[in-house]
Amino acid sequence: MNKKIKTILAAGLLTLGMAAQACTLAAWDDGANVTAGGPEEGGALNYTRYSGLCSMKSDGTNAGRVINDGDGVGVLDTSGPSQEGTMITRFYFLAEGTGSGIIFQAFSDDAETTPVYTVTFDGTDVTVTPNDGGTDTAVGSVNAAYNWHSVEIEWNQGGAINLWVDTHSITDAAAANAGVSGNAATEIESVALGGANDFTSVIFDEYESRRSSPIGRLQVGNVDGDASVTGADVILILREASFILVNDQGVPDVDKSGSIDGVDVILALRIASFILDIPN
Repeated sequence: MNKKIKTILAAGLLTLGMAAQACTLAAWDDGANVTAGGPEEGGALNYTRYSGLCSMKSDGTNAGRVINDGDGVGVLDTSGPSQEGTMITRFYFLAEGTGSGIIFQAFSDDAETTPVYTVTFDGTDVTVTPNDGGTDTAVGSVNAAYNWHSVEIEWNQGGAINLWVDTHSITDAAAANAGVSGNAATEIESVALGGANDFTSVIFDEYESRRSSPIGRLQVGNVDGDASVTGADVILILREASFILVNDQGVPDVDKSGSIDGVDVILALRIASFILDIPN
């Protein structure tokens, strides 16, 4: 089971003015108060994204969420959770406005009525609360310098719930007070991005889940896919900041501000010149 929220496939770089492929939520079951968009959509759907061309925006009013339950209903709904005893989930989010509320939930049923754990954000901390009788809520403070934040949760049936917030699961230790699942018989059957909150909106991107192995974070500044930040990436980021093209892969938003501008160009140049090492 390996699920990602990227909603379109595209080859090459899109010059502004070219027809873009539409962003969709076809891989998710429900879409009340939720829409897909990106920098090539234009108009009201011109959402910021973390990587690629598309992201998902929840309007932040109670039911603003999408569900994936892997129940096989629909062509793309076959790789969601199904009797998962261990599940690792990673996604990026950007909360617009001020507030607090639910940004992610895992459920033990396809009907999304019995939560296994809930992830909330209050503008300062990301909190994972076990809903199956577990103990020791896990809290991770986000990096206040970023607008985009990464969350990775490793949930184990009747065991540890490990949380990484704005840190790398492959190289960094999990939150010191990670939670503990309370029921060894609980299984995850469905997940939801978004939920009841009072932010203006919450944007999600790069959702992925699996049964084993850390997922980790994406490399910022690398937009040509060659696994390193070089002068070629600097030029591509400069062209997007100059409204010449939109990069369809990688992370051009080096400072995670939610926009591509001259700051990202300078930071990418410093990384390429070995002057600066920005964590993913």
